[in-house]
Amino acid sequence: MRPAHRHGAIPLSRVAVGFALSVWMLSGGVARGQAFRTTGEGLNVGHFLLYPSVDFEYTDSDNVFYSSQDLPEDQIIKSGMTVVRPRILMDLPIGGNRIRWVYSPLYRDYTSKSFVQTQRFSHYFDFEALHTGPVVTVRGGYHLVLGTEELREVDRGGELVFGTTPFKAYVTEAEVTLSMGARNGISVLPLYNAVAFDDSTPNSLIGYRRRQIEIRFQHAVSLTSQVFAFYSHEDSQQDREQVLFGNVSYDARTAGLGLRRTLNREVVAFLHAGYKEMDFKGGSNSNFRGPAVDANATWQVSDVTVLALSGVHQAFQSFYINNNYYLDTEVRFRLTHQVGRNVFWDTSIGFLNNRYADPLDISVTAETPPGQDCEPMIPDPGDPSQLICGGDGRIDIYESLQPSVGRRRHDRLYRAEVGAGWQLSPLLRLFIGYNSERRRSNVEQIVSGQTVDPFAYSVNRILFRLEAGWQ
Repeated sequence: MRPAHRHGAIPLSRVAVGFALSVWMLSGGVARGQAFRTTGEGLNVGHFLLYPSVDFEYTDSDNVFYSSQDLPEDQIIKSGMTVVRPRILMDLPIGGNRIRWVYSPLYRDYTSKSFVQTQRFSHYFDFEALHTGPVVTVRGGYHLVLGTEELREVDRGGELVFGTTPFKAYVTEAEVTLSMGARNGISVLPLYNAVAFDDSTPNSLIGYRRRQIEIRFQHAVSLTSQVFAFYSHEDSQQDREQVLFGNVSYDARTAGLGLRRTLNREVVAFLHAGYKEMDFKGGSNSNFRGPAVDANATWQVSDVTVLALSGVHQAFQSFYINNNYYLDTEVRFRLTHQVGRNVFWDTSIGFLNNRYADPLDISVTAETPPGQDCEPMIPDPGDPSQLICGGDGRIDIYESLQPSVGRRRHDRLYRAEVGAGWQLSPLLRLFIGYNSERRRSNVEQIVSGQTVDPFAYSVNRILFRLEAGWQ
């Protein structure tokens, strides 16, 4: 492969100087009498409260692109990765109300010359406005990501894993709560989510648009606990780059119960559980009926130990060939323990299990455009010296998956992480960690004459991170 193109890269010397200046400023290097002052709660600038920070991170990975472990070792790229992530959070308190902006660009650069890195910058932007009234409380939010590798913003269940195609993803949401007495209330939560990939690249992925509205009837059991019944309706439309099976849309409804328990103004337990129905149009026309659960809880075991548990059991729309959806089940565990005043260690494990709805089918359908089934080529009856499409009833670009036809894809993933952090000063922190991922699948694909599992990978990373400022 060609070496990475270096034009436009930020010299590491400039990155280091900028980072050093940020650390100096955030650790108290600003002289008195300037336009802002440092407090334990941020920087006061007129009516605004600013929380600047910057992270400098270096990761060494033995499989940057999550390549199949069945491939020869020389086809699996190992590389270091440098990330610089400045962040500015700005609060504008207005009485009991608040407006908040957050902007965080991300610069990413790899040490390996074995691939072309087309885009080094990603951008995150968040906006939130909150109005609290005696009867009506209104919250509005907007989340925008312009990125390449942050695919969890696109596919929460982890189907895509990795990509380098630039994309735009945004979420617009609101919550309007009407108080109905001292303990009861009703909330309406509309949401709009859209994803679009850069269609100028040959490996563009799939975009979509999703709309959702949820209604909650809430009851306060106590000052720190709230239960609610909810009903939500959502619909989504895929935008497939290649309409080989047709665009896929769905209409979904979920009804269930929820629990929110708070302590010292922080959520320590949340449960959102119900029964979901998803009706699809296009693709295989398979529909989903079943439970949908999203839960997390934090337990303060002692003054120095915190245990966090979370779990998900949810059906997500699939981007994979003829499948409409897959069922994602995840369990995560994290334990954090403080040693002394300035040191902590942290460990976590996680398990993910994805089961797909339909057996793999690469057959030509009525939606498949002409020319997608040409192999094998045959002589033109009118001119035997010329070859024309013969076709065998299978979509050409998927024929390498023939060994898995009729099989329902099933992925299993294991994650583990361990690390330690040091509070070097009130606004400066250091973290060193190691994490590992192992993924297995039952799909087989022919690559260069060999049978491989394209979704099975192994990744090990060593991480160094320095954080300065208000996180």
